[in-house]
Amino acid sequence: VAFPWRSVQHALVVGTMGWTYHHSNNKMNWSQAREFCQNNYTDMVAIQSQEENDYLVSLLPNRSSSPYYWIGITKAHKNDPWTWVGNNSTWIGDHSWAQNEPNNNHSTEFCVEIYVNGGANRGKWNDEKCANLKYPVCYKASCSQDSCSVHADCVETIGNYTCQCHPGFQEPHCEQAIVCQTILDPEQGSHHCFDSYGPYSFNSSCRFHCNLGFRLVGAPRLVCQANGHWDHPAPLCQVKQCPALNYAPTGGSMDCSHPIAPYSYNSTCEINCDEGYEFVGQNQIRCDHTGQWTAGVPACTGNMVIS
Repeated sequence: VAFPWRSVQHALVVGTMGWTYHHSNNKMNWSQAREFCQNNYTDMVAIQSQEENDYLVSLLPNRSSSPYYWIGITKAHKNDPWTWVGNNSTWIGDHSWAQNEPNNNHSTEFCVEIYVNGGANRGKWNDEKCANLKYPVCYKASCSQDSCSVHADCVETIGNYTCQCHPGFQEPHCEQAIVCQTILDPEQGSHHCFDSYGPYSFNSSCRFHCNLGFRLVGAPRLVCQANGHWDHPAPLCQVKQCPALNYAPTGGSMDCSHPIAPYSYNSTCEINCDEGYEFVGQNQIRCDHTGQWTAGVPACTGNMVIS
């Protein structure tokens, strides 16, 4: 603590969730008040709504007369906007100032006190010279390094806090990444994933490959998006096709076997020449993994002898 006096502080909000308000029974100027708050709590109170203003006033002990309480709104020059410490907000409610305030009565009234009394100005603000002595009002944030995961922003509220998850992560503390549907290997293929935050979860990237003789139909790479859906449908592995051989050579016949699909990878066709004809080329050809026949279609040549 930077000040030599013995201070008495009072916690004004019960509970461990959300920020708490504190004040000192020792009077100090505005700069000392802020330093006191930063050394002992988080900072001087920065009011952001009329609801918060009223709530704070309901908790502070009444004062019958000045001095009242310093709050964390100030400005550096006469024509500057009033600005809250910590967040640089310029929020000022429609009915925040006391009657005829702010009046900058001494041309250097650049700090603000809040009236907490039983009169008509209860909860209203008054601009004051920053050197005057008043009671500080501080707040202590409940958001800490452990409040939320690294994948969230901790947002303070009155009496509570929330973890505002970054895209791709889910409540309550945003530790768990959103998970996409499990992917299976395509028939006649495989896939391999790089997972940043767990299997098939946000930002997982999966690549697909097909077995020999099959080609990939669809996107070769899928990414799990923040909405829990893959960015593309899962691809398929389709067997490679050779040109169809739906005719028989002159003077012969052709017999084909198709273990996968007609005229596709590993299909074989055997040529048989009729009596009186002979082969030109191989009598058997096969559809290879590139979708080409291993040889040209054999022919049967010769003249049929009629007796």
